[in-house]
Amino acid sequence: MNYSKMLNSLKKRKVIFVGGVHGVGKTTFCKALKAQLDVQHFSASDLIAREKKEQYFQDKRVQNIDENQDVLVTALNKYLKDETWYLLDGHFCLLSKDGEITKIPDSTYEGINPCAIILLFDRPENIYDRLSERDNITYDLALLHSFQEQEIDYAKYISNKLGIPYRMCDSAQTKSETYCFVENLIM
Repeated sequence: MNYSKMLNSLKKRKVIFVGGVHGVGKTTFCKALKAQLDVQHFSASDLIAREKKEQYFQDKRVQNIDENQDVLVTALNKYLKDETWYLLDGHFCLLSKDGEITKIPDSTYEGINPCAIILLFDRPENIYDRLSERDNITYDLALLHSFQEQEIDYAKYISNKLGIPYRMCDSAQTKSETYCFVENLIM
């Protein structure tokens, strides 16, 4: 048995997974962090689209959630370098093609192998406003509330399962403590 290979596979990637529902402000948060710290930023949906050479759907419904997550892990293995720190923004739950809230398989996060999770949250009304303005789509507030609750619960579960730090961050509040959290991880 090759023990060094086994130990390398147990090492966490230099990836901080930034999760949250659509419209919570993940990309804005990651861009601000990237400007302050020496980190790169990728969006999970952009990596999937790049690897599959297609655009993702504006209505946020995903045709084949499991297959897309396998594509994401393949893209991470292809594009990420071991010596560089990354912020990967993505989700813990997605809307299926039928509009059902669906958890992304645990195996996806095992494949991503992040060193920490940051979960952004906000009032569903604020998320509703952002999505309406950005995507010109209106969502049911009850759906957004349920979506966010499931996202939070599943993020905690994944953090515990992987044994990695977890931090929640209110996207409407100051983020200085979360920036310090990230800075302490990468320094």
